[in-house]
Formats: sequence, C-alpha cells, structure tokens
Amino acid sequence: METQVENNLPADLRAEMAPERIGFRLGLLREYLGKSPSEMADSLDIPRTYWSRFERGRRPVSDTVAALLVSRFGVTLDFLMLGRWDKLPVDMADGMREILSKKS
Repeated sequence: METQVENNLPADLRAEMAPERIGFRLGLLREYLGKSPSEMADSLDIPRTYWSRFERGRRPVSDTVAALLVSRFGVTLDFLMLGRWDKLPVDMADGMREILSKKS
C-alpha cells in the first residue's frame, strides 16, 4: 500500500525524501548546532551508531527522532523530510546556507 502512495508523489519530493538526502540535511543541522555526531546522539538520547546511520542515509529517521529534532532544536519537518527551507527560523536557514556555501 505504501508504494502506491509513494508513486503519487512528484519525483522531486520522492528524491528529497530519500534517506541520503535527509541524512545530508541532518548533517547540516548538526554542523549548524556546532555538535559532533556523538553529541547529537547524546542530546537525543539515542545510540550513537543510530545518528551516524541516519546522517549517512543508511537508516531512515524514525518519527520519534524527527519529533525530537523539531521539539529540541526548532528545525521543521518540512526541512527534514522535504528539503523545504522557507519555514525554518531565519537564523537557522542563514546559518545552514553559510555552511553549504563553505562546502562549495
């Protein structure tokens, strides 16, 4: 049933929802927050290996972890899951864009 729903999504949304893309955004958020991967895991009370797998796109982010990220750090689900920047707090969006520009 889930595959049928996924097929209804536009290709650009399906691409942004790929674990690798979500992991990339998690890495941006972590860098913006100035945390190491182990500090990020500890702040979410999850095993450190989970965070590494999330960030590398090897494990899908659970609903619980996504909700914790929203509640503890102020990031939006739109950003995490769909790559939409427009509803992020301005300082967060600017900070992550600055990180991106340094990587380019």
